[in-house]
Amino acid sequence: MFFGEVKTRSSLGGILSSSIEIYKNKKKIKISKGTVINKNLLDLLLLNNVEHINCAKLDNDEIDENSAVHEISKKIITSKKSNIKIQGPKNGRCNLISSVDGIITFEPSQLFSINSVTNDVGIASLKAFSKVKKNQIVASIKAIPFGIKKNYLQNIIKVSRDCFKILPFQKKNIHLIQTTNQNTRAKILEKTLEATKDRLLSCGINKIVEKECSHDFKSICEQLKKSVNEDADIILIFGTSAISDINDIIPKSIIKINGTILRLGMPVEPGNLILLADIVIPKKHISIIGMPGCARSKKENGVDWILWRKLCDLKISLDDINHMGNGGLL
Repeated sequence: MFFGEVKTRSSLGGILSSSIEIYKNKKKIKISKGTVINKNLLDLLLLNNVEHINCAKLDNDEIDENSAVHEISKKIITSKKSNIKIQGPKNGRCNLISSVDGIITFEPSQLFSINSVTNDVGIASLKAFSKVKKNQIVASIKAIPFGIKKNYLQNIIKVSRDCFKILPFQKKNIHLIQTTNQNTRAKILEKTLEATKDRLLSCGINKIVEKECSHDFKSICEQLKKSVNEDADIILIFGTSAISDINDIIPKSIIKINGTILRLGMPVEPGNLILLADIVIPKKHISIIGMPGCARSKKENGVDWILWRKLCDLKISLDDINHMGNGGLL
């Protein structure tokens, strides 16, 4: 690619390297950077006594920036229901827009590989598994120079395929159990309920089943059984204090009704005193989340990272949780 100053008369087909202001019909107009110099523009430049102009001219083995980023955008979203829209390319940039509320999924190692093909194209995205809203920009593909080598483009496309996808939030039957004792204040229960409703409403869940019970083994077991029988998909349980041991009352109650403890604790702060468990009944897995005290606040914490995935029917492995320590809030 040629880049530099040329005589304006020889600039036909060139690409403006910077914006320029000139007059047209006695009115000042701005010609934007990246504009291709056609015959009309060339004549207008000469009419304004612009004798030399800085521009870029592509070689035969190069493709213009807008075409390049658009081609990459079409391949970088998954071929199966990506829930992503492509915004029209402009100034060498193409944005990807979510068409649903949900979470963005991709393999960071794949994105690294894409960005390693050449410095001439940079692809930025939200962090994997971030919560996104409908019509939000989730990724941006940017060409750095005005033209991209065609062989670079093909290599990028090859490693880009099926990278980005948005998993939409699903409607779930959510049960909230709060345990109480003689010291429990009604204000705390109300605050917890409000924060939980707000957290779920942001994910499209506008109805939850609310329950209270005494903070004792028998009462907790009974409420958990009722929620299972009432076809709960996810059970959220707040104890009078955070669960700090696998032999605490809440995990023991879950085990008593044939639940399985998957994990106590996660490398995210706030949110590290979380309990994850499952109850398997015919044709269904019910998730139980023992909520840490920080979840009584509306502020984002580790519980959100778990809930978002659960509401998108995404399986969560122990490795997935261990990876959450990288950028784990604080």
